[in-house]
Amino acid sequence: MRVADIIQKMKSLDSKTGGRVGNLVRVLTNVNTRRYWDKKLLSRGNSWRDFPYQYLSEFLPCDENFSLLDVGCALGEGCALLKQRFPEAEISGADFSSVAIEKAGSKFENIEFLVLDIQKQDPPRKYDYVTLVHILEHFNNPFSIVDKCLLFVDKALLIEVPYVESFRDPRLFSFGQHRYLFNERTFSEYNCEVLTITEYISSAGYRYILFKIMP
Repeated sequence: MRVADIIQKMKSLDSKTGGRVGNLVRVLTNVNTRRYWDKKLLSRGNSWRDFPYQYLSEFLPCDENFSLLDVGCALGEGCALLKQRFPEAEISGADFSSVAIEKAGSKFENIEFLVLDIQKQDPPRKYDYVTLVHILEHFNNPFSIVDKCLLFVDKALLIEVPYVESFRDPRLFSFGQHRYLFNERTFSEYNCEVLTITEYISSAGYRYILFKIMP
């Protein structure tokens, strides 16, 4: 049976069972484990990416000091870009991959990095800003992560994810890393502002949407 046929079968069973089968299948097929990301980031050498943070940095205050925790920082290049643009800011990065944090800490001495599984652990304190840069699309339930982060932010939670203009079901039934789709209406139940929707980004293969959620 082809993968496309398997996915269609999942969707059909999900519809017939009011979402129960689909939720179970999505848990069982989720590749985003610590072991998976340790292996992936180990294979990347000492470089990951920082260009998504260029869009996010436009919406941080340039005339004041602030503290910021980047959840899911990977190898830390995004934190380094923010530190370069906001040298007086207190930038911290967190990731559940110990491989990522070890590499990030060895490269960037002026940034605090910590191993943190946001699904199971609390950040050490509150921050002015918490950022989730291309992280939420990897969760079966992104709203639980948003709710958790909002408990540890004073000013705003900033989110950047891939943008899909329209879809029937935001939940992805696939065997890939991405598990959820986002558009302007995703966080309508929150105190949320859509900051921008980018043009198509060829290096990524899609557009980005940036949200600002106030606690």
